[in-house]
Amino acid sequence: MSQTSTAQLRRALRQASDYESWQQAAERLDNRTGMNAWKADDRADAYDHWLIRSRLQQLRRLRRGDDVLGLVHFLRQGLHWNLGGIGSGDLYSACESGTKHLIDDYIDEVCTCLQQLRDSRDPSLSPEAKLQFFEETALSFGRSALMLSGGATLGLFHVGVIKALWDADCLPRVISGSSAGSVVAATLGTRSDDELEEMFEAERAQFGFWRGLSVNSMVKRRALMDQAQVRRGIQKHVANLTFKEAYEKTGRIINITVSSARSNQTPKLVNHLTFPHLYVREAVLASCAVPVVFEPVVLYSRDQHGNKVPFMPSVKWVDGSMKSDLPRLRLRRLHNVNHFIVSQTNPHVVPFLTVSGPKTKQGLVAAARRFAFATAKEQTKLVAKLGADLLPSGNTRDRFDTLHGLLNQDYRGNITILPRFHPRSFVQMLSNPSLSQTEQFILEGQRATWPKLAMIKHQTRISRTFEQCLQSLRGGTVQDVDQSLRGAQLTARDAAS
Repeated sequence: MSQTSTAQLRRALRQASDYESWQQAAERLDNRTGMNAWKADDRADAYDHWLIRSRLQQLRRLRRGDDVLGLVHFLRQGLHWNLGGIGSGDLYSACESGTKHLIDDYIDEVCTCLQQLRDSRDPSLSPEAKLQFFEETALSFGRSALMLSGGATLGLFHVGVIKALWDADCLPRVISGSSAGSVVAATLGTRSDDELEEMFEAERAQFGFWRGLSVNSMVKRRALMDQAQVRRGIQKHVANLTFKEAYEKTGRIINITVSSARSNQTPKLVNHLTFPHLYVREAVLASCAVPVVFEPVVLYSRDQHGNKVPFMPSVKWVDGSMKSDLPRLRLRRLHNVNHFIVSQTNPHVVPFLTVSGPKTKQGLVAAARRFAFATAKEQTKLVAKLGADLLPSGNTRDRFDTLHGLLNQDYRGNITILPRFHPRSFVQMLSNPSLSQTEQFILEGQRATWPKLAMIKHQTRISRTFEQCLQSLRGGTVQDVDQSLRGAQLTARDAAS
């Protein structure tokens, strides 16, 4: 094996301009480094290959024997996300693309079995029992969400992530966004599939949110930047719809986090279930209102007569990422999400995640670096907590509370997609990007996603198959599937109570 050839392939990975080129280089590199042999060998410490092989053989036997009731029974009690550890990141970080063939085969077989059950006309499985099986098993299995962090202008990275997922047909329907991520999530959630492609064009995606205020305006508004400029930018990207209207138009479940400017209220997750008549644009404006940089805003809703009116007019709202950048708990409860794909661009977070990532080099120096980062974070968090608890009410205490909220969050997902960190990121995030910079942000988002695509496809495919089967059985839209699953969720809660 030529070292030069290996170096050339790694360079091709870094410089690929499309997924096909990246995939070809990845496959050739895996072949050169012997990882194709690793994929063909079932064994690995990261998962229970004996269990997966056994279940695969049983599924094949039941399907080939057309044992409908046997399949229903076997899948209903044993189909769970991350069964036997097949969702472990170690299984995907070992090589450039893909993982064990056994995992490929198992997921293929599960989806084939589900499709066979969907199409079965065996009289032993009534239409009612079939629908009940799919609803209950889909509810038990759960589904994925894409979570887009804050990061100001760096949030253009999210556009590239979404493009890569869209092109690969594995973009989750549940999407959350905070601050800059809320702009991208709302743009995605207010456009139909036919309108989506233009979102990926750099000319359309370009952010132009930053314009400074005069000194007098800064003093008067207690903010550094002109919020009117942000509003114009949001109007360019996000359609003027309520959350309910956006959901009915696209079938995508968008969630935006906002925080009260007062410290006595918890952050809110805004979506078509919690605040159906709230205007999406207004929620995005609030989620972008970074304290000190922008002034707090009032949210607006549509009343029963169709008029635009203030929502809780005495309360003003700010950036949701301060305390809830990634709202896992609410997504779990509201949308049956148990698998999170995170696109993380916050420059105060990315260095920590990069240092502690699964591909970080091992050794004494690397371990010392991780320990230093973790210790610094914990000590700062402790000081922030003491300030928030002990200081009297006022601006200083609120700032300590905000700092503690920033440090006390888990910014990772089951799959975390990160940009490369540069010190200049702190400057870039507060500047209006040029067209070429916008193109670079989007391409960087794609390149960071391509190595994760095999893992994302595997870990979302079964839930997507459930959704397709339910939509077929219901004979309706994805909104009908959501309603069906909510009904099953309420039934399960009633049974447990």
